[in-house]
Amino acid sequence: MSTASDLLALQELDLARDRALTRLQEIEAALSETSELTAAREEMDHKTATVESLRRRLPELEMDVEETSSKASEVEAKLYSGKLTSPKELSDLDADLKMIRSLKSRREDVLLGHLEEVESAEAERAASASTHAEIEAGWKEHHEDLLREEESLKPAAADLAVRISAATSVIESRAISLYKLLRDRKGGVAASRVERGMCQGCRITLPAAILQKARASSSFVQCVSCERILVLD
Repeated sequence: MSTASDLLALQELDLARDRALTRLQEIEAALSETSELTAAREEMDHKTATVESLRRRLPELEMDVEETSSKASEVEAKLYSGKLTSPKELSDLDADLKMIRSLKSRREDVLLGHLEEVESAEAERAASASTHAEIEAGWKEHHEDLLREEESLKPAAADLAVRISAATSVIESRAISLYKLLRDRKGGVAASRVERGMCQGCRITLPAAILQKARASSSFVQCVSCERILVLD
């Protein structure tokens, strides 16, 4: 005949399996990338895209400077070649040279400012890459720990399922039905020990008549408050 102690032993197995399955669900959820890692990668990608965008403009700015520099050299060579004698032509060339040199200076300033932007962006990218690498290393270490824990929990949960099946098979169906009903209603705890006349499930002191019935009866006796099956040692 099934006893309350049999149900308590089954409950301990069930609770152990519940904990294992809950932890496996937590591990499965935690195995995905953390929001911190995702944010760090997105930040690094953003900084990288900024650097690449800035660098793509460099050839155009360098070409602008080179173009004005070449043009200035041509005008300068022509101006000082000695081939021109007309004061007006010399004056016009001198004005052109000044204009070109001024344009060259502005373009050099733009290029220099852009190079400084590139340098600053490169530094920010390097910092974000370092942050990402640090966060990723910590995540990978934790990820491996979780995988090892998962690897040990899965067979443990499977073993508990086998033991639960074996324990259930020797308990009367009527007792199992009551036990499952109470497990569903009472957060997985259907049976409760009685210590010093107190139900450990709801912590009330039980009436003497209930304690006497639990000691003497071969049927299951439930707590008058929480309705859990009482188990007396």
